[in-house]
Amino acid sequence: MKTRIASWFKSNPAEMRADGLREVFFINGQLEFRGHFKDGRREGVHESYYQNGQLESRGSYAGGRLDGLQEWFHKNGQLRDKQAYKDGKKNGPWELYHDNGQLRSRGSYQDEKRNGPFEVFYNNGQPRSRGNHKDDNRDGPYESYYENGQLESSGAFAHGKKTGPWQKFHENGQLEQKGIWRDDQPDGLLEWFHENGQPKIREHYRDGKRDGSYESYDENGCLKTRGTFKGGVLDGPYELYDASGQVREMGTFKDGF
Repeated sequence: MKTRIASWFKSNPAEMRADGLREVFFINGQLEFRGHFKDGRREGVHESYYQNGQLESRGSYAGGRLDGLQEWFHKNGQLRDKQAYKDGKKNGPWELYHDNGQLRSRGSYQDEKRNGPFEVFYNNGQPRSRGNHKDDNRDGPYESYYENGQLESSGAFAHGKKTGPWQKFHENGQLEQKGIWRDDQPDGLLEWFHENGQPKIREHYRDGKRDGSYESYDENGCLKTRGTFKGGVLDGPYELYDASGQVREMGTFKDGF
């Protein structure tokens, strides 16, 4: 790597703290870095470059700390992300971009933690998800979407964990799953549905484990299996049904056996 430093040094050689402009170059002569220093610390606007000459990043420093708007770029020149800093910490709005220029995500930081509403987007501009952050965790209502714009899921978070009623949908818009969540785990009745809207599974949960009656159905809505779980394992009578709805097998489980 070829390096050139345009600067002057303090009179005390033991300190060797560079003041002024500093520039660093790639071996091909392209500028790699440029910025000012004061008392050996970064000060003012600093820029770094890709080897092809394209700007890679640009930001401002005060007393050696990032301060103000900082920007990073894709190799094709498109903005990759921008973030506000204060006293070296992320503080204020942030935005990320796909390499085609479309917005990828946006939100806000407060003292290095994500706080407030956020949005995420596909590279075609369609929304992918939206919600809220509190102290760097998802907190409050949340929605996610398929790339065609169809709602994928909806519910709420508390301190980064799923809580309360949640729904999930097939890409064709039909309901796929619904239930209640507590501390990021299903609690009570959890129902699943086929893409045609027919019931698929009805099961019960306690403390994140299957506990209670269990039933599964085929795409025509006909019962396939029926049983009971306790503490996450089969416990009690079970039945298997054929396509005509007749019992083809039955038995009893105890502690999963």
